[in-house]
Formats: sequence, structure tokens, C-alpha cells
Amino acid sequence: MKTWQLLLFCPKSGLALCACEAQELLALSERGGGSTVVDLGKRKAGVKVEGDTLWIDSFPLRTDKLRSVVQEEDSVIFFEHGEVGFKVAFYRGGRYYKLKCVGKGIAPTLEISGIHMHNIVETDPWNDAKRKVELVCPRKGDHVLDVCTGLGYTAIHSVKRGAEVVSIEKDQWVLEIAEFNPWSRELSSPRVTLLLGDAFEVVEGLPEGFFDAAVHDPPRLSLAGELYSLEFYTKLRRALRKGARLFHYTGWPGKHRGVNIQAGIAKRLRASGFRVLKVLKGYGILAEAV
Repeated sequence: MKTWQLLLFCPKSGLALCACEAQELLALSERGGGSTVVDLGKRKAGVKVEGDTLWIDSFPLRTDKLRSVVQEEDSVIFFEHGEVGFKVAFYRGGRYYKLKCVGKGIAPTLEISGIHMHNIVETDPWNDAKRKVELVCPRKGDHVLDVCTGLGYTAIHSVKRGAEVVSIEKDQWVLEIAEFNPWSRELSSPRVTLLLGDAFEVVEGLPEGFFDAAVHDPPRLSLAGELYSLEFYTKLRRALRKGARLFHYTGWPGKHRGVNIQAGIAKRLRASGFRVLKVLKGYGILAEAV
């Protein structure tokens, strides 16, 4: 039985702004124009002023719309042509999804019912994803398995290194949020194959020994315990060639209770056919398929 759906990622056309960018655009309107960074820091744009309208490259936006964005603090406001602006956030299935600004010029995080889906302590989501990819060292032409797509930062960094990526995401609403995120647009690369399905089931159907590297970045243990199980690690090992590297993000649940979950994860990885190369305390485990 088919357990996944092949998706075509379709980034939305428009302009994404956070409060600090809106504030800078308003300052430029008072100076008569110039240039600044927009799209959550993703690109630089020229700004021209015509009355109460700013032309951001070829995109028109009235100053009253920008003033409303300034009041939104950590939200992302997306404008489509015609100046229809809306917050990139919604309720689906009893959960609240939000694209959240975490700083000027920084890739945003995804928040689900108040829980951040990325590292934002002493790092940022974009560079944290880059670190995870660098740990498995994919080369040009390698096949990388990305378990839990999220906003796609891990997949995109793998593609930047020349890899071909298969990325698995269970939650369709996460991918809908990503379509409005300028930092996620490269998920539309032909080198990314995006599968919608439960990774616990999808990985089992992948070709044996096909992948040269994998990044496993699951939700926290309390939310997705099956993705930390011996059964899942065995399925994951089957999909990797001998010598392939795996980075498994673990975080540090149980830190304040003195519980070492990484020890149990390392034990299960070894039992499923991996050699543990390095345990990064409170962060993750680097392993190799044997």
C-alpha cells in the first residue's frame, strides 16, 4: 500500500515582511527612496516613493499598510499583488501554525502551538541547518535523505553542496507555511523530491542502500517517539549504503531532570547497524552505517 504522496512545491509570489523591515521602508519613504533588505532579509530591493506609495522594485505598497506591519512584532506579513496583506499563521486540526520572525535578516522559524521547530538559542534556523548538513558532508551527486522537511532548510543546504535530496514531511500544513517563506523557495529545485507521508512508514519503502547521507531531524521525543525507536533506526539503516553518515538531531529533553536520552538513542543506533562516531551533548549524534 502506498504510504506517501509526491508533492510539487509551489512557492507563493509576493512580498514577505517583518516589523523591522516595514520600519526601514517607512524611514526610506521619508527620505524619498533608496535601497534596503526585504523578504525577511533574503534580498536587497530598490525603493522609489510616489506619494503615499512605495515601489519596492516593481511591487507597490502603501505606507498605511507598512504601519500596520510595524505593530505585528514577531509575525510575518505576506503581501500579494493588489496589496492584500495577511499574517502567515493559521489554525489547522486544533493546532496553531505560525511563521515567526526571530531577528533582522534572519531566516524565520516555524512555531506550532507555541513550540519552536528550530534551534534559535545562540544560533539561527538557517545556520543551524547548515551545521547539520556539514556534519554528514554530502558531496556533489550524493543522494541525501532528509527526514522531516519542516521549512526545508536542511534540504536546501544539501542542494547547495550539489546533492540530490529526498525529503519527507508528515504535516501538509507545515509545507503550506513554507510556501510563503522566502527562505524556503529553493525547495522547488528539481534536485529535491518532496514526499508527504509518515516517515516511519515512508522510509521502509525507500530503495535499499540508496542514500549516501541522511539528516534525521524529528520533532521532540514526547511528540514523535516512534522516530526514536529501534524499529525506525533499522528501517533507516536499510536505506543507507555502507559508510553513509547519519546526523540525528536529539536536542536535550530531560536536561533538567538529569535524564540522558542520548545514551538510549546511541544504544539503539548501534543495535540497528550504525557505528556512533560522535555524541554532541545536548545537540545530536553523528553515526555511520556499517
